[in-house]
Amino acid sequence: MWDPMDPALFEQTLQYVQKKFHTIPLNELLFDKPARGTKPFAAITFDDGYRDFIDYSIPLLKKYQLPASMFVTTDCIDKNLPTWTYVLDYAFEHSSILSLKDFDHSALPETFHNSNWQSNSERIAYGKKIKQHLKWVPAAVRKKAIDTILSSLHDVELPGGMMMSWEDVQQIYTAGYDVGPHSVSHPTLATIEDDAELDHELVYAGQRLKEKTGIDATVFSYPCGSYDDRVKQHTLKAGYKAGLAVDRQLYQPATDDLLAVPRIELYNESWKKVQLRMNGTISFIEKIIKR
Repeated sequence: MWDPMDPALFEQTLQYVQKKFHTIPLNELLFDKPARGTKPFAAITFDDGYRDFIDYSIPLLKKYQLPASMFVTTDCIDKNLPTWTYVLDYAFEHSSILSLKDFDHSALPETFHNSNWQSNSERIAYGKKIKQHLKWVPAAVRKKAIDTILSSLHDVELPGGMMMSWEDVQQIYTAGYDVGPHSVSHPTLATIEDDAELDHELVYAGQRLKEKTGIDATVFSYPCGSYDDRVKQHTLKAGYKAGLAVDRQLYQPATDDLLAVPRIELYNESWKKVQLRMNGTISFIEKIIKR
């Protein structure tokens, strides 16, 4: 399953950020072009809208006096359920069923055609692989597969209580944390073929956020960092001034596209590796390897 960063590692990360960077609100970094200082600028962002942001992150952000932004998936808030990626992991890990009934494999590679397993570990391994694959298939194929999988693994109660409520979202915004939309249902946007569906994910997410909190967001965070030129065009048409990707690169304000702002994603891994990610070493090595 998805492994959130341990609070102790998160605190160590914030200590490093406070020491090595001048951390400012995201909107200030993107739009105000602040004058250079003795330290490089940084902005801290979170995606999805999990309640552990309130329980664990905010106390530490306050302790180190660091600003941050949260981008919420509106359906996850409305339904009080995690993103489909988390739900899928959870179902495969907690079910005891060893086969998927009535699962149409025709649109999937052959490696996923055998969905009869001999053990729980086989089922969990299958789930991890198919989740990664489903991120990048056409949206209609993904939805059909997810619906069938969750219907087949029917002995699992979906995990509720993990997301912030709209009242929580309003409160963190009032407390000074920027809030923006992260789509309606957390699809990989570049896989959506229908323009109306893509616009719904972009436009309605912002509308729902404003309806429930009064927040008129100008920055959109792409789920899974998924975007292409078409997604950027629709993001701009939807009224946003910037779109957040992942791309695991340091942001260069002078040259980077505001509709494809790169971010460095941090994981629950060794402290040394977290450091190498934050200072751009890993992204530099990956760039060299790709050449």
